[in-house]
Amino acid sequence: MTRCRPLPLLLLGLALPLTACQDREARAEVARLEARVTDLEARVEALRAAAPLLAEATATVQRAAAAHCEADFSRTLELARQERGSYPAEAALTVPGSCQGFRVTWARLTPQGYAFRVLDGSGQTLASGAEE
Repeated sequence: MTRCRPLPLLLLGLALPLTACQDREARAEVARLEARVTDLEARVEALRAAAPLLAEATATVQRAAAAHCEADFSRTLELARQERGSYPAEAALTVPGSCQGFRVTWARLTPQGYAFRVLDGSGQTLASGAEE
């Protein structure tokens, strides 16, 4: 004859509320994680949408800096011409600090005139200066 053991049933009765509590906590944690993932996905989409604007803003700043370089370099050349009566030779020129990060190439540099281009790192012309 087998005997019923009430102790395991009692433990099982106590474990059921614990399981239900753990299940509620797990569901709450999953809900928090889903909300966090949704928030992160929205942020990623916002960054993706802003990327073209950032690229355009960077290009605009680069063009403005190149224009500043061109103006400084043209001013340097004009001051040299006023002092000497002619434009200096390339070896006698110092490129202004505003041109740092750009490459300046000469199309023409004579005692009577000059023409130069300000290029970015990829060789694209961003600004140019000339005087006849």
